[in-house]
Amino acid sequence: MLQPADRLAAYIETLSDPSKEEEAKEFLIVAQEKYDQCRGTQQTLNIAAQQAETASAVFSHYGTVSTAMLECIYDKVQKDFTEYYSFINRDDEANFEGKLSASLGKLAFDVDFYGRGRFPPGAYHSEGHQDGMGLCLYLALVKHTLGDGFTLAVLDDVLMSVDAGHRREVCALLKQKFRNTQFVLTTHDGVWLKFMQSEKLVQSTLSFGGWTVDSGPQVWNEGHVWTQIQKHLANDNVFLAVGTLRRYLEFTSTILADNLRARIEYHGNGQYDLGDLWPGVLAAWKARLKEARDSASSWGKNIQDAEALQIESKKRVAATKSEEWMINKAVHYNAWVDPQSKEFAAVVSSFQQLLQLMQCPNTDCGEFLCVSPIKGDKEVLRCSCSAVSLNLMPKKN
Repeated sequence: MLQPADRLAAYIETLSDPSKEEEAKEFLIVAQEKYDQCRGTQQTLNIAAQQAETASAVFSHYGTVSTAMLECIYDKVQKDFTEYYSFINRDDEANFEGKLSASLGKLAFDVDFYGRGRFPPGAYHSEGHQDGMGLCLYLALVKHTLGDGFTLAVLDDVLMSVDAGHRREVCALLKQKFRNTQFVLTTHDGVWLKFMQSEKLVQSTLSFGGWTVDSGPQVWNEGHVWTQIQKHLANDNVFLAVGTLRRYLEFTSTILADNLRARIEYHGNGQYDLGDLWPGVLAAWKARLKEARDSASSWGKNIQDAEALQIESKKRVAATKSEEWMINKAVHYNAWVDPQSKEFAAVVSSFQQLLQLMQCPNTDCGEFLCVSPIKGDKEVLRCSCSAVSLNLMPKKN
């Protein structure tokens, strides 16, 4: 019996060889199939090449447009950044310039260093200047990103390393350049807090007196100093009222001494009490008012306003009896040792009225008057809103 393979071989032997026509037909069928495949592949290749060319053009155009847009953003941000930083450092870096530029895999940020070239901020600038740069860059970026929508910002201890003079300029920057933005500022620095209050940067404050896991932070609402003093006197707690007034006057004296460019005896330990500061503040205040009067007279202008301010100032200073401190720095402490509530209320009122005379009467401003510039020749005694502006420069003959 034949095996299946043998039977298949026997069957094949019986088949006739294909004719030349059949071989040609089979060849043409296979050739047509391969030709169709070739044409299809070529067509796919052409489409892919066109798509690649289009994609390359789109990618190139996208790169060009995005680079132009980014450079435009960099230009706007660096312009605002430069303006803000120059504003808060106008005393010595009025010609400052910052530069944002695309670099390999990053954004390069270089700043001018007193005309000696551009370098990264950490190269030569102090920590205080870097803090100022960080705030200015943040403000510039958010302004560009949100535009008119920049209505709220939280700044958490952003000026710890910035000195008092530049902190004043930061206050002026936030008030002048961002009038429609509500700032929430947090700080551990009590001096900076009082500084913001005196410069009218903040309208209200909250102090945290501790916290617990169960109840969270303990909030203390800090009212106006004069209200606090009146509450102490109403409760017949003269001791607390005296302490509050003295601390407030010591704090205010540091601001006024700087604002008025007062001459204060230098202490190497940096400790100054009210007796050290207040007489110098009064002397500087009187000197600035006299300079304002003399300046107006030299220019042939009305001196009545300056004279009226001098007369009123003399009256209010006399009411505080502050001039007695010039003779004995301890006399004001001795006079406040054991007063009655009504007696001390009069002392409080006299100091309040005197300090109000040194402030801008505009309630939206209310700043203590400041000599500008802070170095060099004294040019003007004013507040930032310019509601009060007294020329200090006499006419040169």
